[in-house]
Parts: sequence; structure tokens; C-alpha cells
Amino acid sequence: MDRGDTAGAIVQIRRRLRAGADQVFDLWTKPDLMARWMSPFPGAVVCQARCDPRPGGAFSIVMSSAESRREVSGAYVLIDRPRKLVFTWMGPLTNNVNTLVTVELNPRGDETDLVLTHERLPTMAIVDGHTRGWGTILDHLADAVAQDV
Repeated sequence: MDRGDTAGAIVQIRRRLRAGADQVFDLWTKPDLMARWMSPFPGAVVCQARCDPRPGGAFSIVMSSAESRREVSGAYVLIDRPRKLVFTWMGPLTNNVNTLVTVELNPRGDETDLVLTHERLPTMAIVDGHTRGWGTILDHLADAVAQDV
């Protein structure tokens, strides 16, 4: 995590996934696949996702646990299959500020290096929460990839 300037703070997380970039890209852009892993909560994933993966297309995600619920929405800014996905991300936990997420996928043979960058976060408390949340989400993503192997 780096502190940003007036554009807000940044979260950046890197992971190597045991799947090809096309498979990982599909997990980010198909609602039925997103519902298998998109959750910031440990344990079972409970997610409802809708998306229209094209520049300007909208998405909405509802992620739930027994204790809590997270709703986010946004729009796709850039789709460069299978290497890059850029979308806005807004919800109560961003103080309803329109933030920006970039997912970069770099093929490494049968694996993919993923770099997630979340920008324009308005406070350091929000950065800390999103660092934890994205970490758990990417753990679930790795589990979903492992189940497909």
C-alpha cells in the first residue's frame, strides 16, 4: 500500500494464480463465476453479481456473511481481454466516492500474475479496510481457480 496524493490513497496487491489469464479474466467478468469467489468475508462465499462487461457497462455486487453485507457498484472503463480490466468501484465503504480498480493479468506459462490496484480511496481507514477485503477476495479467487484445475 502506498499513500497517494490529492487523488487519494492506493491499495496494491499481487498474486500468482495457477490458471491461465483467459480463465482468470472470465472469473472477473462472468456473473455466475464472480458469485463463486467475490467476497471480503472469510468462510463461505455468498455473492450476487450482475455485470455488463463492456466499456461503459455497469456492474453491481452484493456480498454477504452472517454478520454483514457489502454492496458495491461501478462501471467498466477498459476491457483488454485477457490482460487488463479497469472499473470504477463505489459503495458505502468508499464513503460513496467513485474509486478506480485496475486488474492486470500477466501470463506466466500455466500461471498468471495478477496485480490489483485500487486508487482514489478517500481515507487511510478505508485503505486499511480495502487492503484486508481485497486480500480475502483474492484468497477466494485462488480457491476458485484451484477448484477448476
